[in-house]
Amino acid sequence: MVTLTVENRDSVPPPLWRRAAAVTEFVLRVLAAVLQILATVAVVQALAPSVAGIYFRGVVIAYGLAALLRGKYDLFVAQHFVDLRNSGLGPHARAVVRGLGIRVLIRSALVCALLLVFTTDMDVMDVYLRPYLQTYLPFVLAVPFATVALFLASTLRAVNHTLASVVVSSYGINVMIVIAAGTTAIVRPDAPLFSVSWGFFIGCVLAAGMGVLLTRRVFELPEGSQELKLDAKEWRDIYASAAQNGVTGVALAALQWGPICVLAVLGTAVEIAQYAVVTRTAQIIDFLVPTVVFIPHSATIRSRLCEAMQSSRGKLAVDLLVSLATTSIFVVLVAVLTPWIVGWYGSAYSGLMILFGILFLTQWVNGACRPALRQLAADWDLRRIRRIMFVSMAGAILLSLVGIGQYGAMAAAVGMLAGAVLLHGQALLSVFRRAGVEGAR
Repeated sequence: MVTLTVENRDSVPPPLWRRAAAVTEFVLRVLAAVLQILATVAVVQALAPSVAGIYFRGVVIAYGLAALLRGKYDLFVAQHFVDLRNSGLGPHARAVVRGLGIRVLIRSALVCALLLVFTTDMDVMDVYLRPYLQTYLPFVLAVPFATVALFLASTLRAVNHTLASVVVSSYGINVMIVIAAGTTAIVRPDAPLFSVSWGFFIGCVLAAGMGVLLTRRVFELPEGSQELKLDAKEWRDIYASAAQNGVTGVALAALQWGPICVLAVLGTAVEIAQYAVVTRTAQIIDFLVPTVVFIPHSATIRSRLCEAMQSSRGKLAVDLLVSLATTSIFVVLVAVLTPWIVGWYGSAYSGLMILFGILFLTQWVNGACRPALRQLAADWDLRRIRRIMFVSMAGAILLSLVGIGQYGAMAAAVGMLAGAVLLHGQALLSVFRRAGVEGAR
């Protein structure tokens, strides 16, 4: 089982190259967080809050549709790649990632083409919609690239290459947004939204390319060319297995993007901009949490806890304690820096501390309980996972719908927090109950 359990080894200092690798990873994580903040600052300084809301609505369109298109494949990867050593797909991992990536790209490209045909017809028939359709064109075109990039990022995270996942999902997009917003006065001074939107599109293309390169490096070419080949029957079995996750994949996408989609449809542009700015700030907690990069390198902590906890429940408890500690440290760190960061955003984004608190708490729940989700994936039970996803999704969207009219962005944030609590609470209960049953045998 691939979890965050601290290894039980002799208390000897780690080799120098491991320390250097840990420091390098931490620096790259900090750089990802800095780029995230710089891109957010660039957008809110280039665009007025109401215009920024239009931009972020387009981002929601691209990412929300991408999540819907790749949902069942994300679950398939979680099912087979979280515990890759015990998976029958282990020798074929590279071929499977490549094949599913191509399939995701084709599916999303077809959906993109259908949207373009539909919107072209609207552009001709309903001329008054033309400015809106032209505004959202780069976001629609970005859907195939965003889908592939985020699918590959989730695959990298499934096999515990979390830094590579962060690089794919954030580096290219944030760099291009910074460049586009910084050069808007030269490119289109009369239409900054045009520059930033197309910067997002180019960033998604770059992210997809980075995803391909990094997954090729992580899933190295196995020895023996015969291991690369899967016959038609094996591919049919893989596609059929992924199709079983279809409804659950929709629930996963709705859990991740449902509240913000509700806000994008029913909320004002300013509310969307405020929520997006706070969310992007809260996301740097996930970038910074080092997923126990440093703790395993600590000779003091390495073996004592695991020697005291030999059961599967004990190991899971160690994972959760380590994840809780590292997540809490970075939540506190980002919370301390937030007032200074908000100063860069401007007065339009001040006075949102309650919203910051809710979304920081959501990130804390997601980070602290991540080992439980990985264990849930390793013990794959589709019926149980489907139930957990549907309950969590229903709670998140229902709370958002009920409160969106009166509380706006706050209701969407509460919906996200409720979904996270329901998801991880059920996952914790399920994996500890299963570990207890196995320990009693």
